Amino acid sequence: MKEVNLFYLSPNNTGGWVTFTAHLCRAFRAVGVEPNLIRIGTKVEDKFRNFGYDELYQNFSLHEALILKGPKLIVAAAKKYAEATRKLVEVGAHVVLHDPTELRNMPELIPERTIVIRRAGLNFIEGARFIRHPYQPFGVPRKVLFQAMSTSRIDFDKRTHLLLDANRLLPATHQIEIHGFENRLYTRFKIVKNYPEWVQSKAAYERAPDAAVRLLATAKLSVDMSAIVGDGGGTQYTTLEAWDAGAVPIIARDWLRPDDDMIEGENCLAAEDGASIANLIQQTTEEDLEEIREAGRLRLAKYHSPQVIGQQYVEALGV
Repeated sequence: MKEVNLFYLSPNNTGGWVTFTAHLCRAFRAVGVEPNLIRIGTKVEDKFRNFGYDELYQNFSLHEALILKGPKLIVAAAKKYAEATRKLVEVGAHVVLHDPTELRNMPELIPERTIVIRRAGLNFIEGARFIRHPYQPFGVPRKVLFQAMSTSRIDFDKRTHLLLDANRLLPATHQIEIHGFENRLYTRFKIVKNYPEWVQSKAAYERAPDAAVRLLATAKLSVDMSAIVGDGGGTQYTTLEAWDAGAVPIIARDWLRPDDDMIEGENCLAAEDGASIANLIQQTTEEDLEEIREAGRLRLAKYHSPQVIGQQYVEALGV
């Protein structure tokens, strides 16, 4: 069987980088390529460790990583690993760039060996290859209990405070159920003093592959108000998980971009503040949602399936 070496260069064990890596492993297997998931440590270890999301990884020293045979792909690169990123790129590794903020922590990237996961990334790395997020649906049965839910990180760039603004305008039966891994700096300085109803460290959920989807399968709507300067237009894992679960995404209006993947009224809804979120939650009918829900599922199958994305990575890496 063909193999590919995937380097996860980050201490993070939750969030989009982890979810992406797990789905990418499944995408490679779907096209007959075995992924070797690697993290950089002080030495090569014989044992495999739990990466989460039903994946295993192995620790390698940087020296041993550099001399590994076969295609190399850096799937995530944090600031702490800038030197390792630079050296792996020098020996031919490809790099996945998730959003333009990561460029601060990267060496000069080689466009033909750079993959961006949203079309907006091409504005920063001209000549890069655009490959959408891989996603393998879980097929979780729906049982609607809530009007709306959020499963994104609770953080500055996710603007979770806008959801709390919406909840203050909504009756208890329609308030957004907020789940997610919490940046305690954000909640301490941005949330607690302004939203005393918030209780820290109560929102996290288990690190299982389908955990977010199981939560979202209980809601009509999924709310994620993410904003990244210079980015947007395409999907995030909260989007894909919502489509999978049948919870129609409400996204930030400033995330939308012309002629891109997220289209208001077709595969998502859009809001700009707490009041407009609350308005959508209260006034959108099931009839309004059904066509949007189906459009999301069709996009998952057409553009994000493991077979489709796996084949695109095989072509990009020359596996």
